[in-house]
Amino acid sequence: MKKLLLAIASFAVLLVTVSAFVDKRQEAAFGEKAPEMVLCGANDTVSLSGFEGSWVILSFWSAADARSRMAQNMATSFMRGNGIPANANGIELVSVNFDRSERLMEEIVRLDNLDAESQFHVGNPDEAEALRRAYRMQEGLRTFLINPAGELVAVDPTEADLRAIIA
Repeated sequence: MKKLLLAIASFAVLLVTVSAFVDKRQEAAFGEKAPEMVLCGANDTVSLSGFEGSWVILSFWSAADARSRMAQNMATSFMRGNGIPANANGIELVSVNFDRSERLMEEIVRLDNLDAESQFHVGNPDEAEALRRAYRMQEGLRTFLINPAGELVAVDPTEADLRAIIA
């Protein structure tokens, strides 16, 4: 009986955690506000709404999804190639990793020479699924471009799309 009560209590805590992680009333829709999220990194915690006033390149990726990993590398190359640090005023790069292991993410960040400060790991499968639903990522992971008003303006932006925002 104690195990059952512990399981029920654990499930309730998990449910509260996931519902606090993503505002479920919002779903990613082109031209609308990006769903709010709070991400905990090694050195800090950020919320998406905290970036209002800046362009945000929001990249969801994992080592197992080659397309998303390439998009992550392209976004990092874009930032570096234009001399834009990951935490620049005006353009922000926020990378959300869905690998089960944070050590795997850290190794890929090292191997691919990604900016570690822009990386956030979401290892909890329920939290990752909540983000997938909120951002309508049914198949594969995506990169989103969010304008200074916090609205989604592009999905899987090309380098040309990104160049247009710094022109």
